[in-house]
Amino acid sequence: MPVIMVEGRRLTLTNLDKVLYPATGTTKAELVHYYTAVASAILPHLRDRPVSFVRYPDGPAGGTFVAKNLPQGTPSWVATGATPSRSRGEPIRQVLIQDLPTLVWAANLVAELHTPQWRKDEPGIADRLVFDLDPGAPADILACRDAARLLRERLAADGLTAYPKTSGSKGLHLLVPITSTPSSEVTAYAKTLAEELTEAHPRLMTATMAKSARPGRVFVDFSQNAAAKTTATPYTARARDTPMVSAPVTWNELEAATAAADLVFTIDDVPDRVRTHGDLLAPMLNPRRAGSLPAPGRAARPPGRTRTPRGRPAPARPPEPALERVLEPPLPVMRPKPVRDVPAEDALPGGTQYSIKLDGWRALAFARGDEPAVLQARSGRDLAPGFPELDDALRSLPDGAVLDGELCAWHEGRFAFGQLIRPPKARARDGAQIAYVAFDLLALPGHDIRDRPLRERWDLLTTLLSGVEPPLQLVMATNDRAEAMSWREALAPTGVEGLVAKGLGTPYRPTRHGGWLKVRDRETIDVQITAFSGTPRRPRTLVTELPDGTEALTSPQLDSRQAREVAAALTDRIHPPVDHADLGSVHPITPLTAETQRDPGRSPYLRFIRLRGD
Repeated sequence: MPVIMVEGRRLTLTNLDKVLYPATGTTKAELVHYYTAVASAILPHLRDRPVSFVRYPDGPAGGTFVAKNLPQGTPSWVATGATPSRSRGEPIRQVLIQDLPTLVWAANLVAELHTPQWRKDEPGIADRLVFDLDPGAPADILACRDAARLLRERLAADGLTAYPKTSGSKGLHLLVPITSTPSSEVTAYAKTLAEELTEAHPRLMTATMAKSARPGRVFVDFSQNAAAKTTATPYTARARDTPMVSAPVTWNELEAATAAADLVFTIDDVPDRVRTHGDLLAPMLNPRRAGSLPAPGRAARPPGRTRTPRGRPAPARPPEPALERVLEPPLPVMRPKPVRDVPAEDALPGGTQYSIKLDGWRALAFARGDEPAVLQARSGRDLAPGFPELDDALRSLPDGAVLDGELCAWHEGRFAFGQLIRPPKARARDGAQIAYVAFDLLALPGHDIRDRPLRERWDLLTTLLSGVEPPLQLVMATNDRAEAMSWREALAPTGVEGLVAKGLGTPYRPTRHGGWLKVRDRETIDVQITAFSGTPRRPRTLVTELPDGTEALTSPQLDSRQAREVAAALTDRIHPPVDHADLGSVHPITPLTAETQRDPGRSPYLRFIRLRGD
């Protein structure tokens, strides 16, 4: 029997050549090696949590048994903790896997590792909430993905962030970091959400434990939040036909999956994932990511009606106070400061997030339940009536949510700004597609979150938008500068204008400068058109007012396409002609906003690019 030293501890490993998984030929030695390879990721999720072992020393085919008490022969140096026992008056002692030697010793036992939602110093006081999504055939993990979307959105409505992992079997687990809360309260809250969503989506989900209720549906198991229950620890190998792992995944991976096999990870796959991505559940360990459960009876309710079975009256419920809309239009927006160079990853407070700068109209989206949504331009004008394509998508958001983003048009393989100023029917004839691309979240029902750091707002935004479909989308964003630079180059032909860099630690405060920076691939300036020369049908030169109040003319003269664009916007804006010192007779107009480019060789002239329109 091999004897090894691990961080100064002497360990004896047994039967390393035993094949535990005949389908793959995986041996015990390979299982032990796996745990050492992912030790940096799994140990933080085990630390200070009593471990229950589901042992299968002869492989899954040889049967399993549960061991909560200390296994026979447990070394004296292995940390242990006293755990309350429901069946006996005195507590039981359980293993605490606090370090690598203990992890290797536990791996030699050949066992799934299960832990409660609380830590040893506070038995029954949970610091995380869990939903176990278990599909009933013919439903599979993709159906669990659909249920997870709904749960994620529902949790976000209460200010909570969900992180997914595979169960290592057929389903998914959703983990939610929370502030310390009695397990009984967590269970009650989880049960309320499970029953609420299954009532609204009875064909997809059930909260009933009976197996007869599960075929074709996803069982939303909330019971693992009870103090006496445990859940498979992230990264633990499972006793299945193949060495599957309960592996953390990203929401993007869930969305991209087209088959159940896309979400199967084994001990051969996971070490590379850890090396590449680190611990995807690391936010679970950050106390600043923990959210508070709403007070009993104060959980936010999603928009829409609750279904009641036919012929059965709705149960009487005490009235619940509605979560109010905390922000109303118009609101000031954050303005990024122009800079020449893309900042480093550590240049901004809390680290830097990079997102692509889109070619569209900046707009705040106000979700208003059954009422029409508002798309507030920077000027304060509501753009929503001109974009009926977005109505259903924005109504799907919780009443009171406020997003910051860009209203964009896509046509013939690139961003088509000009389509934004065309009527909806004209856009439809051209085949142009409209999208609202969100990059920040300012409010959720009952909660103004502008003072929270961008890192938290982004997590809530990605949670909120996890289940939505185009035309409502999430902006491409990364914390990796090299990746952002590659996007900038690759997407330039589509009309992406550059990059926006934001401090992950910064709040949303329009009066504060420097939190957001923009690097444009061309230097442009927005001006006010105050008059034009030529005729209303064929404008030639524009008279503009710069932000500092000085005047500048456009040069060269407008080409035919630009002239048509300006002429179409002049309706009801033209005033009687006046004399201009340089242009002679000009027509003053009610001001229009235009995007222009400075011409350094012909200052103070500007090159007209397009009307802003917002």
